[in-house]
Amino acid sequence: MLFNTAQFAVFFAVVFAVVRCLPRRGRLGALLAASVLFYGLWIPAYLLLLLAAIGVNYALLRAMSRSARPRAYLATSIAFTLGLLAFFKYAAWIVETAAPVLAVAVGVRPPAPEIFLPLGISFYSFQIIGLAVDSYRGQIEPVRSLARYALFVSFFPQLVAGPILRGSELLPQLARGGETSPERTRRGLWLIAAGVGKKMVLADFLLAPFVDTVFEIPGVGSAPYHLLGVYSFAFQIYFDFSGYTDMARGMACLLGFELPLNFAEPYLSRNPAEFWRRWHMTLSRWLRDYLYIPLGGNRKGRGRTYANLAITMLLGGLWHGAAWNFVVWGGLHGLLLMVHRRFGRRGGDVDAPLSLRDAPRILLWFHACCLAWVFFRASTFTDATAFLGALFTGSYREAWPLVPAAVVVLCAVLHGLERYARLRLPRLQVALAEPWWGAAVEGTAFGLLFGLVVAVAGAGGEFIYFQF
Repeated sequence: MLFNTAQFAVFFAVVFAVVRCLPRRGRLGALLAASVLFYGLWIPAYLLLLLAAIGVNYALLRAMSRSARPRAYLATSIAFTLGLLAFFKYAAWIVETAAPVLAVAVGVRPPAPEIFLPLGISFYSFQIIGLAVDSYRGQIEPVRSLARYALFVSFFPQLVAGPILRGSELLPQLARGGETSPERTRRGLWLIAAGVGKKMVLADFLLAPFVDTVFEIPGVGSAPYHLLGVYSFAFQIYFDFSGYTDMARGMACLLGFELPLNFAEPYLSRNPAEFWRRWHMTLSRWLRDYLYIPLGGNRKGRGRTYANLAITMLLGGLWHGAAWNFVVWGGLHGLLLMVHRRFGRRGGDVDAPLSLRDAPRILLWFHACCLAWVFFRASTFTDATAFLGALFTGSYREAWPLVPAAVVVLCAVLHGLERYARLRLPRLQVALAEPWWGAAVEGTAFGLLFGLVVAVAGAGGEFIYFQF
């Protein structure tokens, strides 16, 4: 069930009603049952895979907490989890890559196996590994409850596309059974409304049709056509993915839980390091804490630091998909991070003040990011090079498509306003809760958004990150 469907709305309404009526002690079981049902309704056979991953890793986690040699259990947990991920996500790609070499070497070209990627496996695998490592390091108390561990892995609002949670963020909340309040409920409704608007109105209705047309046959069309296409995809993937995250965080709020922020206006970044502190923030910190720092981080000299950045981003690109395009995409970001580390300015906190003096750096980084997105979106490496060829060798004297240009400008303005909303809206919501007319203002805002969603009903599709 997709979040932006009527079926899921009914499902969540039932879960919400049941959970809010139960005492805190009974909520854990209801949420676990709902999460298992949610995943099982997709492909029932793959529910067994999720349950196996939970059962095996829970047993290893418990054994690790009692053993005098916990490293062996940690290594087994990581190997098992990565083994499942590698088989389902990368087996076909590895066979396809090796097939030409085998055909020349031994005269045999094995067919690529047809393996359907389990929903959310990239996300819950990283979550499992993160908790195992944190437990091994003593950064979190050992998880004794199987039900609590299972719900940590399978919590349905964030199961299929994150945010990627750490044990310290969700497990204590699960132990308390969730905490509801009028303020958290209001915030949850606002987050869901914002997420639905981003996904259905901006990403699917306004941006997706033009993006699909441009990338369907790359290289055919004018340079302005391609430039607007890459701008459109940059905003499409942002509003699609951040819309999912907003909905996930909003639903968690309604159920009594807090999920971490995953996006903070990434296209207002002034450099690549700041971008990765603003884009898919929970993945960025996972790669930093469980890959980059264990590799040595920046502690072993400049050359080793550059190598660690490259390895981290190459593997981060490969995490996004089993294709050379994603490896190139990750490699480009690794290269940009190395250049920035050598020549750029440090700093760039997500809430640091912005000024007009930052505009050149923001625009420079945004365009570098957009060029990398071409490899992310194009179907093949050949398509990506054809797209870039049209982008750089075509004439910009030709007519610009006016409607896509207007949509890009609208998205850029809305993206900028998001920063104001994130920093100021919570106080505005508190202010609106007090006067008698506050409810009327909020009701009007929800009504306008609901009207927009109804107007574009049927335009919604799968979330882009569901394929990862």
